[in-house]
Amino acid sequence: MIPGINNLLKPRPRRYRNIVKHLSPYVLSAEDNETIISYEDIFHDLSTHKGTDRFLGMFTQKGIEFVLDKFGVFHQMDRAGLSNPDCSVNTDDPFLHRISLTHSIDGQTHLSGELSMRRTSMDFPNIPESYTLLLVEWFMLQHPLKSFSKKRPQLPGQQHPGLGISELIFELFYWTARKMKVDGVVLVPNYLHTGIFYGRQFLFIDPIRQGELYGIDWVKNHRKSIDQLSWACAEGQLINLKQNDRYQWIPAPMALPVSRKLKDYFHDKDYVHTVRRVKSEFRIKVNPGYSKKYLENWSAQ
Repeated sequence: MIPGINNLLKPRPRRYRNIVKHLSPYVLSAEDNETIISYEDIFHDLSTHKGTDRFLGMFTQKGIEFVLDKFGVFHQMDRAGLSNPDCSVNTDDPFLHRISLTHSIDGQTHLSGELSMRRTSMDFPNIPESYTLLLVEWFMLQHPLKSFSKKRPQLPGQQHPGLGISELIFELFYWTARKMKVDGVVLVPNYLHTGIFYGRQFLFIDPIRQGELYGIDWVKNHRKSIDQLSWACAEGQLINLKQNDRYQWIPAPMALPVSRKLKDYFHDKDYVHTVRRVKSEFRIKVNPGYSKKYLENWSAQ
């Protein structure tokens, strides 16, 4: 179930805050010597590192690997059978940096995670000033060796099942934004199910969309599975009862607020009132007789 607005704006879980608080200087092994890099070196001031090969102007590749390890990402991958990930950073485009996680297994390279991100400014509705944000242009987590199953059938846009570690990645998003002193992180869900997944930590900037998301989540928890809802939406079989028309998922930005200024936007009484009103009025249903069919391997027909 998607948390309410107040729960989404609460302080971060203590276990992650403690990780960040207690990270201390450490030794990283370079290719031909040993280099001592402190935590402050990883979260370095962006203004002093423009035009370098660091991700977002701050993070070295070894620094990224260190933080991924401390947050338990590598441990979770290892438990899933994806050991020894190769982390690569591409900063060829100075305005859009990319991180990739790959695995060499039986002579083949398999992609398990990819992130493209940039720093940007964005205007919000009815707000006179802009927000400084980290914009996620592309985000993907997958288990390249696992097949779909009854428990995890194929969802729209998927080539492989997910890894189930998005909570860890969202925490990394939050603390990256915190260290970079920006207002938050923004991404755009392309599908109904990604909107629900992201909605566990992100809020739609448009309160109407947030109210609709709560309405969709209610249907998911009481009547239909997330895969059936998402496929019904993608295939034009989801009906908006209020408008008596097909419900279309239109990608729109969602934000993970970090600064007090951005949290205040979502606490605003007009935003909250609109969310509650839309949630109470929004009604959808799957077209009678529609049911997504799967092949024997639980991939979509």
